[in-house]
Amino acid sequence: MSVFHQMGHHSNNLIDLPAMAAYAGAIFSPINCSQQEMTEQIIQARTARTGFEVVLDPQLYVPATERGKLREWSYFPRDVDTADLSSSAWWSDLNEKLVSVCQQMKVDSICAPAVIPKAFNNQYYSSLTAVGTELTHSLSGTGIQVLQTAVVGLAELATESRPLQIASIISRTDADRVYLIFVGTTPPRRELADGDELKGAMQLITALEGCDLPVLVGFCSSDLILWKTAGASACASGKFFNLRRFTRQRFEEPSGEGGGQLSYWFEESLLAFLRQGDLLRVRREKLIGDASKHNPFCQEILANLDQARQAGAKPKPWLASGWRQFLYWFADVEGRLTSGESTAAGLLTGADENWSKLDKAKVLMEERQNDGSWIRSWRNIITEYSA
Repeated sequence: MSVFHQMGHHSNNLIDLPAMAAYAGAIFSPINCSQQEMTEQIIQARTARTGFEVVLDPQLYVPATERGKLREWSYFPRDVDTADLSSSAWWSDLNEKLVSVCQQMKVDSICAPAVIPKAFNNQYYSSLTAVGTELTHSLSGTGIQVLQTAVVGLAELATESRPLQIASIISRTDADRVYLIFVGTTPPRRELADGDELKGAMQLITALEGCDLPVLVGFCSSDLILWKTAGASACASGKFFNLRRFTRQRFEEPSGEGGGQLSYWFEESLLAFLRQGDLLRVRREKLIGDASKHNPFCQEILANLDQARQAGAKPKPWLASGWRQFLYWFADVEGRLTSGESTAAGLLTGADENWSKLDKAKVLMEERQNDGSWIRSWRNIITEYSA
C-alpha cells in the first residue's frame, strides 16, 4: 500500500522534502522534460531517497498533438499523425524503442503505452492488453517491471456488468501491475459525483485486485478514499489540479477552471478545497480538523496569514505551500486508511456533519459549486458498495 507522485512541471523539487517521505515513488512524464533532463532528475531522486521507485509513463494518450517536450524523445513515433494505430507491427516497433529508453535511463518500471480511443470497446481493451503483455516479455530478465495501462471511460462503468467485463480482459495481461486511469468530463477542480460511475469504478478496482493484479490508480484527488475502499494498492497525485484528474486536455497548463495558479487549502474535515477567504471562515467556525492541525504545511500557511494580519499587510503568496499541504494530506490519509486508523465512512460522516454546521452558520464558499453536495453522494456510494 503506497502513494506516488504524479510528476508535472517542476515537480522534482517535491521528492526530496522530508515531509514527503511517505511517497514510495514517482510517475515521471516526458511532457515537461527532455530525456536528458529526466535522467538527471532520476539520479537526483535516487540520491535523495533510498528505495524510491522510478516509473516512466510514455504519455501517448493523445499522440497526434504537440505537447511540451514529448516529441523530442527518442521513442516518439515520427509517423504518429498518419500511422494505423490498429497495426500490431506499429506497436511492436514502439515497444522496442521503449525497451531501449528504459534500459538507458535505468527506470524501475514503465507504464505500457496507450492512447485514448474513440470508443471504449472490448477490442480496445484487448489491444491494450496485448501491447502490455508484449512489452512485459520484451523486458523479461531486465528487472524492469511493466504496469499494464488501462484507460477507462467513467461513463461506461455505469453500465451493469461492464466493470467485470473490462476486468476480465485486462486481467489477461502478463504485466506485473495495472496503471488505472479514469477518463471523464468533470473539470479537475470539481469532485466526481455520479454514483453509478463511481460504484462501477470501485467494482473494477476490486475485480482487478481479486485477480492478483495490484492496481495503481493515477491522477487522484480526494476520491482516493473511494479507491482505497475498493482495495486499490496504490494511488498517485500531483501538485496541479490537472495531475489530480485526467481529461483529454490534461497536457495543457492548468486553467482558471482547473484551479490554475490560485492557492487552495485541502480541509479533511470538509473533504473540500478552500480558497483563502473560505479557509478563514472555516477557521472562525472552529472546523479545522485534526489532520490539518498535524500537517506541517497547514501550520506554515496559517502562520503566514496570521503574521500578515498582525502587520496589517497582504499575506505572502502561498500557492506552493498549498500544493505541499495537499500532497502531505494525500499520503497521510492513505496511510490511515490502509492501517484502519481512519475509514472512508467515518471521514464522510464527519464531513457531512461539518457542512451542516456551515449551513446553519450561513457560511457560503467563494466558489458556488463548493457546497459539499458530493459528500452525500459518496456516503451513499460507500454504503451501497459495501452492501
